[in-house]
Amino acid sequence: MYSEWASLLQEIQNDTGNQSVLNRFPDTVGKDVAYTVVRNLAQTLSIGLESSEPSKLTTDREVKWTMEVICFGLSLPLTENDTIRDCIKVYCEWLLVLTSPRKCVPQPIIQNPNPYVRTMFNHLSNLFVPRPEAVNRQAVFCHRVLRTIQSAAETSSLMTQETWESLLRFLLTINDTLLAHPTVRDSIGQQLCERVLSVLFEVWVHACSVSFPSPPLWKTLREMCCQWRHHEALVAQWHRVNLAFTARVLQIMYGPDFPQLHIPEEDQSLIPASTTDDCIAQCWFRFLHILGNPVDLSQTKIISNTPKFLHMALTSDAVIEPYQHECLRALPYIFQRAMTSISILVDAFLGISQPHALETHGGVLVPGGSVHLASSSVQSGGNTPPTQRRPKSSILTSQGSSKSSFISPKNSSSSISVGTVPILTSPTNLTLDSRLPLAPLRASVNSILHLFGGWLFEASLSGVRVQGSASTGRRALSLHRTASFHLESDPHKIQSQLDAPPNPDDALLAEARNLYEAGRAEACGALCKIFCSMRTKEEILPVYLSRFYIAMHYGLAVDSTLKGQVLSSIVFNGCDLMRTDLNGVQVLLPQLLRALELILADLTPRFKYNELIPPMELRKASIHLLLSILCLPLHFKSLPIRSLFGRHPHSEPSVTFLSLKMRVIELVLRALMVEDDSSNTQMLLGGLMLCVQDLSLCEMAEQTLEQEENGTDTNPPPSPGLEANTGHSLDDPTCPFGRRKHLQIQSLLINRNSAHGLFGNAASLVCNRLMASWKVDLNIALAAIEVLAGLAKVRLNTPSALMCKRTVNWICEFIVYQCSRPAPAHSKDLHSMIVAAFHCLTLWLVEHDYLLHDKDCLQGVLEVVELGISGSKSQNRASDVPKLKGEKELKPVSMRVKDAAEGLLTTIMNHVGSFPPPCGPESVCCLLEEDTLLKCCKDGGLPEDGSTPFKYYVLEGSTIIGLYEQPLGNHQAFLSSDPLPTVTAIIRGPFGRHAWTMQLRHQPRCQKVSSRTVLAEPKRPNPDDTVGTNYNVHHRNFPEIVDQIPHVEADRSIPSMERIMATDASELSKLQGFIENQIEFENKVQEKSELEKQSTAFPDPQTDCTPPSISHEFQTARLFLSHYGFLSLEALKENPNSSVPPSLVILDAVEKDFLHDLELLDAIPPRTCDTIHVFYVKSGKRLPFEILNNVTRCQNVDPLYMEFLRSLGWPVDVRKHAGWTGHTSTSWKIQNISNDDDVFPANTGGSLYDGRKQVLYWADVSSEVAFVVPSPDFPLPISRRSSVGAMSAPPTKPNTLPLDLEKGALEKSASPHTPSDTSLTHMKSIRRFGRSGSISSNVETKILVAWLESYEDHAHFPTSDLLQHTSTGLEATASSTSSLTRQQEPAVYTIFIHPLQNGLFRIKMEGNVGKTSQAIPLASGMVVSRRTLGSLLRQTAVNLSRRKRLESEVYQPPHVRRKIKIKEMVDKYRSRLAEPDFYTALFQD
Repeated sequence: MYSEWASLLQEIQNDTGNQSVLNRFPDTVGKDVAYTVVRNLAQTLSIGLESSEPSKLTTDREVKWTMEVICFGLSLPLTENDTIRDCIKVYCEWLLVLTSPRKCVPQPIIQNPNPYVRTMFNHLSNLFVPRPEAVNRQAVFCHRVLRTIQSAAETSSLMTQETWESLLRFLLTINDTLLAHPTVRDSIGQQLCERVLSVLFEVWVHACSVSFPSPPLWKTLREMCCQWRHHEALVAQWHRVNLAFTARVLQIMYGPDFPQLHIPEEDQSLIPASTTDDCIAQCWFRFLHILGNPVDLSQTKIISNTPKFLHMALTSDAVIEPYQHECLRALPYIFQRAMTSISILVDAFLGISQPHALETHGGVLVPGGSVHLASSSVQSGGNTPPTQRRPKSSILTSQGSSKSSFISPKNSSSSISVGTVPILTSPTNLTLDSRLPLAPLRASVNSILHLFGGWLFEASLSGVRVQGSASTGRRALSLHRTASFHLESDPHKIQSQLDAPPNPDDALLAEARNLYEAGRAEACGALCKIFCSMRTKEEILPVYLSRFYIAMHYGLAVDSTLKGQVLSSIVFNGCDLMRTDLNGVQVLLPQLLRALELILADLTPRFKYNELIPPMELRKASIHLLLSILCLPLHFKSLPIRSLFGRHPHSEPSVTFLSLKMRVIELVLRALMVEDDSSNTQMLLGGLMLCVQDLSLCEMAEQTLEQEENGTDTNPPPSPGLEANTGHSLDDPTCPFGRRKHLQIQSLLINRNSAHGLFGNAASLVCNRLMASWKVDLNIALAAIEVLAGLAKVRLNTPSALMCKRTVNWICEFIVYQCSRPAPAHSKDLHSMIVAAFHCLTLWLVEHDYLLHDKDCLQGVLEVVELGISGSKSQNRASDVPKLKGEKELKPVSMRVKDAAEGLLTTIMNHVGSFPPPCGPESVCCLLEEDTLLKCCKDGGLPEDGSTPFKYYVLEGSTIIGLYEQPLGNHQAFLSSDPLPTVTAIIRGPFGRHAWTMQLRHQPRCQKVSSRTVLAEPKRPNPDDTVGTNYNVHHRNFPEIVDQIPHVEADRSIPSMERIMATDASELSKLQGFIENQIEFENKVQEKSELEKQSTAFPDPQTDCTPPSISHEFQTARLFLSHYGFLSLEALKENPNSSVPPSLVILDAVEKDFLHDLELLDAIPPRTCDTIHVFYVKSGKRLPFEILNNVTRCQNVDPLYMEFLRSLGWPVDVRKHAGWTGHTSTSWKIQNISNDDDVFPANTGGSLYDGRKQVLYWADVSSEVAFVVPSPDFPLPISRRSSVGAMSAPPTKPNTLPLDLEKGALEKSASPHTPSDTSLTHMKSIRRFGRSGSISSNVETKILVAWLESYEDHAHFPTSDLLQHTSTGLEATASSTSSLTRQQEPAVYTIFIHPLQNGLFRIKMEGNVGKTSQAIPLASGMVVSRRTLGSLLRQTAVNLSRRKRLESEVYQPPHVRRKIKIKEMVDKYRSRLAEPDFYTALFQD
């Protein structure tokens, strides 16, 4: 820079302008003259200051003679304290002539001050010559002079160019006098070091704006600074000035929108406001290079190669070589501060704004200041000048993007004792989450490296002997790498090297490397931040990439002699290395993996890490790196990883990506076993799920390809059965937790090379850790349960039925343990874990329905269901007597747990083994309802008067059953020949709607026999006159024993017949005649009847008995209720002391709003419904309308984006779809459409799925998800106020069908997404009154997915503007519901997807930070493969919504909301009939 200019160094050092004529005389003469003259002059000056009398020195000659005397007086020993003080007093008053001249100042000086001021500058340099005595007193004198000169320079407007140069030469002279020598403890140079440097730099900066220094002066300043670099204060002042100039340069280059670089308040005025932009740029660049090469600070021989050090070595008996001076022991710390300063400047150009300074005391950071030396060896110097008058300088502590400016220590004259290297400590340690984002307008990587790359690359390899080179140049003499530096790839060899005792011969080399490792770590960290800031498609010079990879290669190596600060800095600051498009960055994969193994294999690393980085944050950064390399082995497979230094002829074969697969998987499992931080564990669980999913899909793809090539099924999957228990005892649920971890570590070393083995290891590890240590942490437990739920859906070529059974048993044990915890432990979080576990168990049973064929598994699941519903088991042990249901007291753990258990039980009964149903996963309920069924009857639909022929009953207060007693039309032909009692039932319960048609049959349907054959009239038996033997039997009125009983007097009291006949014989004879006549008449009639009977044909049609005719009219509703046990006296009785209705209640179906409320009940879906909105962001397209326009044409989007969309779900036509469509106006109903409407636009970029005609849909047994791609044709949603108004107005004719099949209405209906006003009006009219109130789950969650062509666009994604295009129809009710309690903003989550050039995808997640918001498997910063992107994103979106529901205080599951609605209908439409009236109404036709 100054090669063409001559230096003034020799001229300044040999200057004799500070010599007085009194030096020619003996010392006693000079002392006497100086004492006499200066004393009188000082007294006169004092009198003049008080009386404003003019000075007696009136001529130039008199003034110059006096100045010669003062010059000699300033050079006197400090024993002449009064004389020196008076000399300083005189010159300080005379120097004020530049700002405010006084009358006591000689007139020649007032008239032409510049020549005299230049002379005074020369004379004052004598004061700064070191004296051996009274150092503190001399420091006080020097501080006064410096303060006066600095004040005059900053405020004077009289100084000429020559005077400015003289002033700068004076400052250079005194600094060189004090600082060029090796530092000696408690010397004047040590005490004044910071002060003289601050004055030099501040005055120099001011001179740049007034009178720009000449190039020779700049060159002299640089040369002198290179001789002062053994002083820490020089680096502090250098950084202070650089920081101030850099802040101004950034404003000039990037404008006010660029993040402001925070500097201390006292330094904000360091640069005068009048300084021009060109001057600032010149000064910034010159000051930046004022120290030469900062890396020289790591070399004692270079720093000590100065004349003063050489002179000291020649004259000292204690120092043999110049580089052995004890003051150079502080070079490691100075080197670190220099690298820290450069790192801060790098952050400034990256746009990382920094907080204000922090001041320290005793090594502890406190707000408002700096970082102090945390070492007892830092000694305090003098107490002068006073602290409040001492200027401050700033420097920052680095290692991360979040730094704090720090002011130079108060005791700036501190010295470093021999053998100690102070360390910067801070209680406010660095964290990854506190790192600030990069500025969008930041400088390019090449630009920053042009400025700082040379220094940083050299510093990162300081002391490193690069492979293939004989030496490291000037550093080869002191530092080099031993052979152990190049570590093996085998982790066991790494540990053996760490465990090996250090070699005594290498102790000195190890100490030397450790001394400068902190500064090297700063350089490597700054390089990582620079390269991680690369923009999408940014080009970086290959020379920079190669040097960076070499630096990282050696920085990631750790042996037993290194502290590991470099490795820690690289890992902490290089989290994004493997998720950016750096060309060839994969060459670092073996070294990175080796470093991650050292950090994550144990909670306490075997190496010494950086004290500023907490171990947990270092592990978090390592996990981020690990998540970015999980997919590389299976993505690149057998591709070799090239070596940075080429292959040796006898070296081992090159490493391939696939060969690292087992190490990566093993590292994930090992890290999970030892990790105890919640956030880190959740990220590792997401990584584990990614490994399993990626490996299984990869194996399935390979198997499919192999089958296509061979044309046969080479590996048919085994039948789903429970094989014999031949696994490791680790998976035995009875294994105690103490032995389980030991067995686990051994078992995880095998069977992980296939998806089947990894699946088993992952499930076993998660289950063991969940029961052992994760069961008390809500977030980790939820993440583990989400992993288990994801594993349930993993498709394996060889499914492990035994492992699935064990996993189900583990989940059941987890639920039992949590439910059995003591009462104080029960909380909302605990119950959330249990609810999530029940949901996970549901997925496992649905996906692996064969598990319920196992008796033990079925019994365990049903016991857990019983525990959740009732709060206890019927049989805790096999030996216990089972407790019947009626004997148990219903005390569930909580109502949420009870609801979850009921949901699991219903799933087992309805869906396990039968999901998806024949109609597909779009609906888990029957699609038929009243009007649809009646249209199949002879009546053809509901009556016009609005009544219904269905009879509605409520069973057990939770199920509404509608019974229709007429046969359906489509069975008329069958029923006419087979007249059986038939009833059609529509059952509405908490878990959906079902339609049944039942017949009372006497024969099973499998027999091809008509019921008429069974119910035909029986034939009369053939006549048979063989009546058998006739016996004449005399029938007695009383038994024979009566005759044997003797009579008593009472028997004789009754008169006999003879006695009566004797008294009235006439009457008796008349009665006897009547009897005889009657007997004769009856005998004649009998004879006549017998004659007629004999003459009549057999059988007689009139008298023959015939069976009754078969009935064709039945009260089938009564028969149904009676046969199923619902109709009984006990079911109709109501408890007068309870509000619970009877078990059987009849509803009044003729009420006005009854059918409308039935519709509202049908509008509550039995599953949760979520909507994901997907956007495509082209590079630079950041406005909402531009983002929406991107998907209109397929040419605008990446083909991978279309493939990604198809992996999310399957396309459905919203007009024919029976499930959730993303908006309430088109969900859960089917429309009749013409063939012309089936034409869909082609060549779209995803706008086809905007919800007007199609959406992407996915569903399982418990949830529905609609993926919508908003387009510009998608109209702006109706505001919340208008939506509420539209839904609050009842329609003219309420629809009673969730499936609207009215032809006329369908012909008039249009898509709700048509932008015309007419269609919008019609959309309001077809919405069902109150639907949103029924559908809403009271938890409004918005999940956005953004595909980014340029990763930097995530910082400008217009989330708030695009939310207007994500209406689902649920917002109005959510708003009205929250207004009754408290207004809650919807939870918004955004998942960004950025395709990398290597074919992988980078994930970034943003959203509301809640208690349970960190859902997995995706995590921010994860890099996923193409085959797993869709499924993992879908799982994450569903888990985000599910966690938000668990966190909500007001959320109710769908079946609970249906149950509440049924209860409301019971209370509203119940017919309160007495028992006789109920039966009367039941038997009436």
